[in-house]
Amino acid sequence: MNVRWHNGPMRLLAPLRSGATYRGWVWLILGGALMMPFMLVGAIGYNWFHPESGFGGALHPAVFVSVIPLVAAVSLLLPDREIERTAARRLLGAEFTSPADDDSWNARWRTGSWFTLHAVVGGALSGITLALVPFTVYLVLNGVLVALGRGATGIYTGPIADWGLLTGPLILAALVYLVAAAGAGMKALAPHLLGQGAADRLAASRAETARLAARNRIARELHDSVGHALSVVVVQSDAASRLIAADPEFASRAMAAVAETARGALAELDAVIGALREDRDGARGPQKDLADLEALAAECGVAVELRVTGDRDAVGRLTSRETYRIVQEALTNVLRHADEPRAVVELDIGDEVAVAVASPAARRPRPRPGGRGLIGIAERAAVLGGTAAADWTAPADGAAGTWTVRAALPKGTA
Repeated sequence: MNVRWHNGPMRLLAPLRSGATYRGWVWLILGGALMMPFMLVGAIGYNWFHPESGFGGALHPAVFVSVIPLVAAVSLLLPDREIERTAARRLLGAEFTSPADDDSWNARWRTGSWFTLHAVVGGALSGITLALVPFTVYLVLNGVLVALGRGATGIYTGPIADWGLLTGPLILAALVYLVAAAGAGMKALAPHLLGQGAADRLAASRAETARLAARNRIARELHDSVGHALSVVVVQSDAASRLIAADPEFASRAMAAVAETARGALAELDAVIGALREDRDGARGPQKDLADLEALAAECGVAVELRVTGDRDAVGRLTSRETYRIVQEALTNVLRHADEPRAVVELDIGDEVAVAVASPAARRPRPRPGGRGLIGIAERAAVLGGTAAADWTAPADGAAGTWTVRAALPKGTA
């Protein structure tokens, strides 16, 4: 209970001893300095219509109110809006991220609104400070004179002056609390007016989405190329180890294919990793496409029967590359899952590009196409506006059946 009782007064007195309060006070006084040129312009106009007001016209409340539209108009022409952001961060302790496009209309009007508030609130509290601080000093001195029995100074009389030793500090404390409240309010408002707006956050979200999509695409490239190469290496090296004594020539060819496949995988891996490097110079090898299907069929470790109808040169480069990757991934799945590593690849190029890879299914086929490879095939097709699917059919005699991967893609521009 005692701890709670002590914490309450300490929290109540926190604004009086917090450095943030007085840094915020400096920020408000800077706002008053921003307001001064506008006040002088307003005073000239006021004295034009009220010449009898003299210097006092500059302090008239009507002058202060009348120049606010002028402040708002000038705020849209600020040459360096980052100055206001720096002051808000350093003096108010506000935390926010600057807009990506500082010259956009959205950033201009929000920063202009902040500048206007800074000048108006700072000007008002600067005026109150200039009036109340000397007044509280007077009250304290007057209170001292009354306490010593010398009487009031006569400049200002009344209970407030007579009790100056009490009222002076109370008025000054009230001013400090007012400054602290104004600084806290402006600190809370700073991220909304000086930070990123909805358009900036949307642009950042789109950029992040594009970045993640690129990373996912690179992950698929690694999965497709390296996974396929490793599958070939496993199959060919396994065959070579079994036949090295019975058929040394075949084993030699198999190991040569392993070496060639490994070198190709390293080149692919280097190209993909190079895409992630910030200092890449664009010196990447050409990506494989439909023109390389025969080479893929010969080196993939699967007995492939390739059937191609139509003109491969009529297919757009992007579609050609993605179709090659789809066939590559389908053949990799054959190596991993089929009981017999053989497949029929049918490529039909007409109004669209249709590809089908059929292979003997495993004795216990997967209940649904949910592997990462098939997901990658579907994503590649979807990105180009095409479709992809996989299905398993079993013959009536209860044999293993056939696993078929199909994709249909738009031809694109050659």
